[in-house]
Amino acid sequence: MERPMFPDDVVAVIMRRLAEQRRVVPGYVIRDAVEAALRRRFPDVPLATLHVPPEVAAELVTGFGDGNAAAEDDSATMPAVLSGDETGRLLAALGLAVHVAAFNLDRDRLHVAQILNGSAAALVALGAAQRAADAAGTVAVLLSPATLRTVRTTMVAVLQGVRNRGWQAEHLDPVASTAMFTDVLTLLGAVP
Repeated sequence: MERPMFPDDVVAVIMRRLAEQRRVVPGYVIRDAVEAALRRRFPDVPLATLHVPPEVAAELVTGFGDGNAAAEDDSATMPAVLSGDETGRLLAALGLAVHVAAFNLDRDRLHVAQILNGSAAALVALGAAQRAADAAGTVAVLLSPATLRTVRTTMVAVLQGVRNRGWQAEHLDPVASTAMFTDVLTLLGAVP
């Protein structure tokens, strides 16, 4: 990146970098994140006319396109064994996380997208693990460390939305909802 770029060009480079790493991220998520970062750095310049300096473009591409590219090695870690009740609690909390996040989509798209993406991945993994347990004739559900990390990250993100970002869900009991998310984090050993 030797010349200034428009914000859309920076987004395109990040999207290509993520695709090369086989990481799927919706384009609007990257666009929102890049625009937020640029607004913080250049608050007085309209994004439509902004020429992003090469060093800033490189920093954004590296930060968004290379961040966490190395997956954690879980090969020596045993899967967690959950009971049917514990699995149900995780499923219920992830469902509530999707509900609360979707209710606040208009005010916090990037944070919501991260929660929806994490919830979807965890729900798929939980469903597959539940089916595997059923096929084996047991109630013990085995979950990988990566799935547990995803659930923890998602629960923490929802709690941040409710506690620190002004998220609303007027039709839900905020105390009960927060208690459900905190209960799951306690179950997973990650008390907030």
